[in-house]
Amino acid sequence: MSALKRTIKQALASPLGWRITHRFLREPGVTVLMYHRITRSGEPFPGLDVEMFRAQMKWLRDRCTVIRSVDLLEACRGPRRGRPAVLVTFDDGYRDYHDNAYPVLQELGLPAVVFVATSFIDGGGMIWTDEVHWACRASDVERVRLPWNGESTFDLKRPGERDRLTAACKRYLKDVPDRERVDWQGHLLDVLGVRGREGEAGRQMMTWDEVRATMPGTEYGGHTHGHPILSQLDAAGMEREIRLCRERIERETGAPPRTFAYPNGRAVDYNADTKRLLREHGFELAFTTVEGINGSTVDPLEIRRVPTRGNSLGDFACLVSNL
Repeated sequence: MSALKRTIKQALASPLGWRITHRFLREPGVTVLMYHRITRSGEPFPGLDVEMFRAQMKWLRDRCTVIRSVDLLEACRGPRRGRPAVLVTFDDGYRDYHDNAYPVLQELGLPAVVFVATSFIDGGGMIWTDEVHWACRASDVERVRLPWNGESTFDLKRPGERDRLTAACKRYLKDVPDRERVDWQGHLLDVLGVRGREGEAGRQMMTWDEVRATMPGTEYGGHTHGHPILSQLDAAGMEREIRLCRERIERETGAPPRTFAYPNGRAVDYNADTKRLLREHGFELAFTTVEGINGSTVDPLEIRRVPTRGNSLGDFACLVSNL
C-alpha cells in the first residue's frame, strides 16, 4: 500500500478527515452496504467479526444517515445535503443475523434490510455455496480430481489447497445451468465422501420465529426460494422462484416484501425477464452485487452495492466513500 493511500485511509477514519472528504471528494449518491455473515471466533464459516461489525456500525451512526429502503430513491435523486445516506443490507438470512448482527443494530438504533432465500428458512439445510465450502473442509479424502479445467487435481494435505478447491468449485458451478449445477454438486459430495454428513455443519439459517423476532428495525426482502442464479432458469422456473419467495415471506411475516436481491448478483445473473417478473410480483427495488454508489440515474431494479470487508475502519470509510 502506498504511503498516500495509507494516509487517506487514516484520515477518513477520523471525524475531521471524514467531514473534509465527504464535502470535497465523495461521489454524490447513496452507498448500499452488503453483508452476509457476522461471526464470532470459532464459528465454522467465514464472516465479518462481530466486534468489527459493531465498530463499523458505530462509525456509520456517528458520520452518516442510515436510511430505510423506502427512502432510497429519494436519497439518490434528491439534492446533496447534510450527512451521506447509507443503506445496510444482508443477504441469505443466516442465523448469525439474529444472534450477532441484530443485537448490535438494536443497541445503536440502526435499521437494516435482510434478503432471505425462503426454502432454507422453511426447512434448514445449506445454500449451495455454503455446502461446497463445508464439504471441501469436512472431507477426509486426501486427493481429489475433478473434471473441470482440464482434470484439475487437488492435494488436500497441502496448506491452502482446500481453499483453492473451494474457490475452483464455486467458480465453475456459478456458470453452469442450475440443473447441471445440482448434479455436479451431488457428484462433489460423493467424491469428497461427505454425502449424508451435512448435519454436522449445524443450523446455519434463521427460522421463521427468529425472522419474526427481528422484525422491529428489520425489513425482510426476497432472495428467491432456493437461491439459484435466475438467469440460468427458464421463464417458468424464474417465475416460480420469485413467486414462492414472495408468498412465503408475506405469509410468515404478514408484510408483503417490496425489495429483492439477485442471487450472486452479477449483471449476467439476471435479465429483462427477471426484472419484468419482479415488477409483476410487486417488488419495487432490486439489488445487485455490482459495485458502486447509486446516483440520480439509478435503475430501481439494478441497485448497486458495496461488499464490506473487515481490515480497518479506514478501509471501511473508503468503501462508504467509493474512493
